[in-house]
Amino acid sequence: MAQRELDIIARARITLNDVSEPQRWSNERLMELLSEGQDAMCKDIPLVTTKATITTSPGQEEYNLPLGSVKLLRASCDGEPVTISSYEDIEEFDVEWEETTGHTITRLIVNAMSQQTFRPYPMTSESKTIKVRYHARPILLGWDEDDSLEELTISSMWDDGLQQYVIGQAFLDYGDESSTARAGTALGIYNKTYVRAMKLSKKSFSKRVITTKFQGRVASAYSGGRYGSSNCRFGY
Repeated sequence: MAQRELDIIARARITLNDVSEPQRWSNERLMELLSEGQDAMCKDIPLVTTKATITTSPGQEEYNLPLGSVKLLRASCDGEPVTISSYEDIEEFDVEWEETTGHTITRLIVNAMSQQTFRPYPMTSESKTIKVRYHARPILLGWDEDDSLEELTISSMWDDGLQQYVIGQAFLDYGDESSTARAGTALGIYNKTYVRAMKLSKKSFSKRVITTKFQGRVASAYSGGRYGSSNCRFGY
């Protein structure tokens, strides 16, 4: 396990009063919670962005972003910026847009219900190179023989919030009144971190991104883990 993850878990154990042996929470359990906290922050907030190059083929209407993507953020074609549009926007601009042909791609049309796919506009008779930056989900953390298989993906500026998520969810494991109250305090701090991240992302991407309440669902094909859990790599 990298030192960063070790430090977060060690700090969380102090608050959990779980430093001495035997420990109530295993390293595997706290790693699971750390992974969940990172993934929860990245569902709706583009804290992880990735670039890709996609070459179009004449006659092909629809293209997919790489596995683990959530939605498009920015795009260009032949060095020129391309507008990301919804189906509603393009239909107002060109009612026969699905039949429109041309030489230069000026828009990528995204269905708000499935933002992992897009359609170039207009259709071209020659191949084009589209460069995209997209919002991606982080690789889920794993655990094998006391070594972390992956490391945290998001910036360390969010580590305090992730630590509070681990603390809050760990307290909820017990479910008694005192633990639940302490969980609420920790998760409240985590939520403030989440809101801060959301505000920063809106300043960076709000003019370029299609916002939809379905954005957190489109990566459902990416959920699941090595050990069968729907949220992480560990099964209990």
